[in-house]
Parts: sequence; structure tokens; C-alpha cells
Amino acid sequence: MDIPLKQENSISILYVEDDATTRDMVSIMIRRKFPHLSLILAGNGREGLDLYTEHHPDIIVTDVKMPDMDGIQMARQIKALEGSARIIVLTATSDMDLILEAIDIGINHYVLKPIKMDKFIAAVEHCLKGVQMERRLRQRDEEIRKMAYHDPLTGLPNRQLLNELLNQALGQAQRHNKGRNLAVLFVDLDRFKVINDTLGHAVGDQLLQAVAHRLKQCCQRDRDAVARRGGDEFIVLLPELDTTQEAVRVARKIIDAFASQFNIAEHQLYVTTSIGISIFPGDGEDGDTLIRNADMAMYRAKEEGRNRYHLYNPSMDAQASWRLEMESSLRKGLQNGEFYLHYQPEVDVATGRIVSIEALLRWLHPERGVVPPRQFIPIAEEIGVIVPLGEWVLRTACAQNKAWQDAGYPPVRVAVNFSPRQFQNLNLPEMVENVLAETGLDPCWLEVEVTEEIMLLDVEATVRDLHRLSSLGVHISIDDFGTGYSSLSHIKKLPIHTLKIDQSFVNDITRNPDDATIASAIVTMARSMSLNVIAEGVELREQVKFLYSINCSAMQGNYFSKPLPAKEFSSLLLKPHWRKLVPHTVASH
Repeated sequence: MDIPLKQENSISILYVEDDATTRDMVSIMIRRKFPHLSLILAGNGREGLDLYTEHHPDIIVTDVKMPDMDGIQMARQIKALEGSARIIVLTATSDMDLILEAIDIGINHYVLKPIKMDKFIAAVEHCLKGVQMERRLRQRDEEIRKMAYHDPLTGLPNRQLLNELLNQALGQAQRHNKGRNLAVLFVDLDRFKVINDTLGHAVGDQLLQAVAHRLKQCCQRDRDAVARRGGDEFIVLLPELDTTQEAVRVARKIIDAFASQFNIAEHQLYVTTSIGISIFPGDGEDGDTLIRNADMAMYRAKEEGRNRYHLYNPSMDAQASWRLEMESSLRKGLQNGEFYLHYQPEVDVATGRIVSIEALLRWLHPERGVVPPRQFIPIAEEIGVIVPLGEWVLRTACAQNKAWQDAGYPPVRVAVNFSPRQFQNLNLPEMVENVLAETGLDPCWLEVEVTEEIMLLDVEATVRDLHRLSSLGVHISIDDFGTGYSSLSHIKKLPIHTLKIDQSFVNDITRNPDDATIASAIVTMARSMSLNVIAEGVELREQVKFLYSINCSAMQGNYFSKPLPAKEFSSLLLKPHWRKLVPHTVASH
């Protein structure tokens, strides 16, 4: 047994394996690849259960077949204790009953023996990310409770208090504007990460405290304020300035002050700063704009060599300007009707019938032409435009589907993707219900596609919204299944009808045994839960044949049809062009 002292905030892993040779080999690999982990070893399930109750490790790696108590029995008892540990099962068998049992328990990963180290390492890394994410979320919640207005490390005003101070200063400047300015200085330490990584976070924290003290010394007026924005970023607020040069003088004073060394824990450290300056009202009339523009100016200072300041100029950063333009263009594009939809069929290869149609968003920018979704959708998510844009997609897709039905085409569901941001809207079910009423589309012909990321939101509220949509008759699908953050057991909480196998598992499904095993397990699990299953990203006939062989007959991808405008897609509803290929594909299986 190997039980090192578990440090506070360290991540621990319990490895349960009865074969000494395998245990030694995997243990060496874990220590080499993950030296920061606290490793605990056990020789059987009974010993593993005892060590779990004593040490509460974050991750459990366990063999299945072991004397006294096997890995599945141990995992089941750990889950019964409401254990939050992530569990990786190692086994030499690919028995589907065993896989389903592991899924039912809430196992996070399933790795076949002989162990492929890249697959095993990927499983551990995925679990580590989950543990780290949960810890960050817990830490954030604790900090919110502990801190009201001040940063606990430096004692400076935090983001919340900074916003209030800035809004007060702006309000006063707008009410009593006598030609006086207000400046925001965005101060960032140069190469702070190197110090943090080399000397450790303890030294880094002491340095941040010393930096905070030195910044306050550079601001002599009572009305000036220094705040910590986060990490090694600080904001200096300078209200009631007569000229821009007064802000420049403070920036120079800060740079000069940082020319002297910092004596931290027997280390003599030299740290420079890059400073961006924005001035009210010319560079922005609200706090968010002033801080954002000062941030852009700071990055220009870094690009020019660091240890300097730079005044904001809208043309200084092409990338930042492009992003700002995209943000503005997204809002205008929705108003100007620049967005349109393409449609791609989801096909049952056994019958050649279209089972669903996915609506895919496209953007024709008046100057840039067609903008790829991967470029504009993340920005739309971040700035919130995805909410009205998503409503437009829903309304357009529903109206088009109703138009097809009214024209006599065979009725089929239309699938619309919903982003996690849309689920943060309190009235999402009402919006869907209103759109269906406006367009006249029966709810049974609408399919809502969500990803596993929605489990990162308010789970109870999300499940409640999905249940309400399902009660209307709307079909619910999980898109990109197998790549999200939730364990498979979370799927049971959702009122879903269909799982869509992510295309990353389909790409090499005929060449990669692991992808084939995962896809087979998803299909088997879906069938056991009476769910439909669709494979995404199908490009090749060989993929069609293999998927059909594992009882997955519903597929989507360019093998059948690329996404098409509504007018071109209409012909597929009457006579799919792939129909003649289906009998040959199935027969050759």
C-alpha cells in the first residue's frame, strides 16, 4: 500500500488492481505523467473501498475482475455513499452487459485491456479537468460568499466595487462636466506567469500584495482608486483630470516605481508593467467600454516591447477592431436579414426515409461574404446575440417546415440547435410555445437539439425547461453525445428522445477499435433506454455499413447530402437521391 500525505487542495487518485505487475506498470506511468497527483494503491475492491472512505480520492481507477470484491461492486458501493469521485474502469472484456452496468452505476470512462496508454492518459486527463472545473466552481462560490467588495489577497477593491466607483465617477462627470476628464489605466504585470511557475504561487501572491502597495503609493489623491481586476491585472481610476497628460504622468510614475526591485521571500524580483489608458468621454462613455479600450491599449503596449504605456486608439489593434466589428455586425445582421438557413437530412438507411431535417445557420456578411459559423457563433454566444438569433432560427425553421407540409410534402421533424446561453433565459419554454403558435407548426414536428454542456447550468431549471418542452410534444435530442462534461448517468435526468453520436467517433469508426466500441456502447445504451440514435458526420459507405451492423440505421452527413437551401432541399423530400444506394448498402452488409 502506498499512501502519501494528501496536501490540501491536491488531487488524489486511487488505483485498485490485484495483479502486481500491472499495478506497478500503471503506477509508474501515472507518477511520470501526473507527478502532481497523490497516488493511493489497493490490491482488491474491499481494500479500495476502505481506502476510499478514509481518503476520499478525487479519481478512482479500478480493474473489474478481482478477488474479495470486484471493481463494479466497489464502484456501486462508492456511488451509494454519494461519492463524487470520477471512476475509470479497466477490463479485458468488451461485454455489453458489463458496459451497461458500468454506465448505470455512473462510471465516467471504460478502458479496454491490454491498456493503450494514450487512451488511458486521455481518460485520466478528462477526469482531472472535471475535478479541476468542479473545484474552480466551488472556489468561486466560496469567494462570492466571503468577499463583498474587496479582494482577499491584496485588500484592494474588487471588480464589484470597481464598477460602482467607476459608475459613480462617470455619473459625477456627466452631471458636472466642466471640461474635466476621467482616465482608466489598465495595468498588467509583464511575464508574471514565469515567476508564478518558477517560484510558486506563494511567492506570486506575495508579489501581488507588494504590487498593490506600490500602485497605491503612485496615486496620491484621495479620489483616485486602485482595484484588482483579477490575476495580475489591476485598474487605476483617475477622476477629475484637467488634461490627458495627467493620466500619462501617473502611468510614467508607475513604470518608474516598478524599476526598483521587489524583495519577496529572499528573492530579488524585477517586474515591469504594461499600461493601457482610456479617457472619458472620447474613448467611451460607460465603464465597460473604457475598461475594454484600456485593455486593448495595454495589449498594444505589450506588443511594442512591454514596460511602457499606450493611449487607446481605435485603429491600434486589427484583431480587436475585427472583433468589435463582428459584435456590431452580428447585431446589425440580424436586423438587416443577413442570416439564412441550410437544411441537412437525417436518414434511415434501412428505408431511405428522412427521419429529421437539421436547420443549420449561415451568415452572408455584406462585405466579408459568407462567414463560417465557427467564427461568429462563439462571439454571438459571448455577447448574448445568440438569444434573439436563436429565436430567429427557430421561427424560420418552423415556418419553413409548415410551408413544406402545406405544399403537400411528407411531414418530417425539423431539428433546431439550442445553445446553453438560451437556457439562461427564464422564458425559453414560452418563447418556443409562442413560435409554434405563430407558425402553426404542430409541436411533434419540432426537434430541439442540445449538448451535454447544459448540465453545467442550473441543472434543475434546465431539466424543468426540457420537461416542459417535451410535454408540449417537442422532440428532444442530445447533440455531439460523448464529448460533453456530464457523466452518462446524467442523461437519465433529461426527457430526451434521441442521442446523436458525435462525428469524432464516426470519423475512424472502421479503423479505430476504441471508437467502434464507444459507438456500439452508445447504441446499446440508447436502445436499452428506448431512445433513438443517430450517427453524425457520415462520409463513407464503409461507415454506413458498420453503423448499420451495430443497429444504428439513422445517419446524417455529406454521404447523403450536404446542407442545402430550402428550395434545393425540397426535391429531397419527394425523392431522396440516395434512395437507390440503400438496398445495395444493406445487402452488402
